[in-house]
Amino acid sequence: MNQDFAESVARFRAELASAVTRSRRAAAEARAHSATLRREAEDEAADAARRDAEAKAADADATRPGPSDPDDDDFSEHTILFRP
Repeated sequence: MNQDFAESVARFRAELASAVTRSRRAAAEARAHSATLRREAEDEAADAARRDAEAKAADADATRPGPSDPDDDDFSEHTILFRP
């Protein structure tokens, strides 16, 4: 009977060690996966911020008036002030 108990304890310890090993491996894989997702999210956020900045710069350039051309009759002061 004493030998049966010793075998049961040995089997229990082996199963426990196996379970601990599996859980450590799963935790390591989860940390690696989480780190990958975090890097991808940070990259996406950086890309989105860059695109927003570029869009704002393009909008600012589009709304900025161009250089005035004195030969442009459509926008000359005389045409605006003295409409026919």
